[in-house]
Amino acid sequence: MASNASALGKDATPRTAPVPPATPARAGASHAWLRAATADLHAQVDGLFPDGIDSAQTYRRYLLGMHRFTADCEVATGHGPRASSWLAADLAALGVPPMPTRRPRRALLDDARRLGWEYVLAGSSLGARVLLRAVARLGLDDMRGAAFLAHHAAGEDWSRLQPRLAALDEGDARRRASVASGARDAFAHVRACFARSFDALSTDTP
Repeated sequence: MASNASALGKDATPRTAPVPPATPARAGASHAWLRAATADLHAQVDGLFPDGIDSAQTYRRYLLGMHRFTADCEVATGHGPRASSWLAADLAALGVPPMPTRRPRRALLDDARRLGWEYVLAGSSLGARVLLRAVARLGLDDMRGAAFLAHHAAGEDWSRLQPRLAALDEGDARRRASVASGARDAFAHVRACFARSFDALSTDTP
């Protein structure tokens, strides 16, 4: 989200082999490369929320789109429902029915593409820390309407992703391309989910 905060961070996949401990330099370099590879799509997502979470209606749109994305992301990455369950609880607390998926999804077979999807969801925890403060001004908290942001902001998904980013070999162009492709697909899906949530909750909806 542009100036105030990003819905998916300012600036997860079963392991098939151990990865070396991350060093700040290696993880930072991989993050910078992947961030650059997805910058255009990330900006498009942020552009949907130019004023951040500035109203209850905007927050409902955010929850609705984010729930659809996380549910699909958990399937794509082969993880059980966790973030989507928090978001489902938030939607229920605010009386908003979830959006159905538009097509059945399966777990991605390519672990590099899964890493790209996990990068997008884990990275959103960075933005969650700022968004949590915004929704607090709306009178919401982890017990009512903001469970996802509270859990996501306090979680360790992003730090756990760093060793895997650091393990990306700069000489392995094919794997890096697959990671970037997965991340771009995930960002495109986020954008589509938010577009649907805007349509479902028009500006006239109280």
